[in-house]
Amino acid sequence: MKYTFKNTDKEVTITDIVVDGVDQKDYPDYCDAYLQSAKIDGREATEAELNELEADDDLIYDMLYEAITLY
Repeated sequence: MKYTFKNTDKEVTITDIVVDGVDQKDYPDYCDAYLQSAKIDGREATEAELNELEADDDLIYDMLYEAITLY
């Protein structure tokens, strides 16, 4: 998945996304789901980077959907 952080114009590749807190009883909100970890250009994402990714509603929805369909 490609993404561009707000503080840079560089496009990065996000892989190995781990979503936690998915509770099927919470459908369709999944309000407790969060990004546990991810890799950005092959390195572990920092907590600040994970927080920025989570703030992007469209991106987090896509990640959650992918995680749920693989669940």
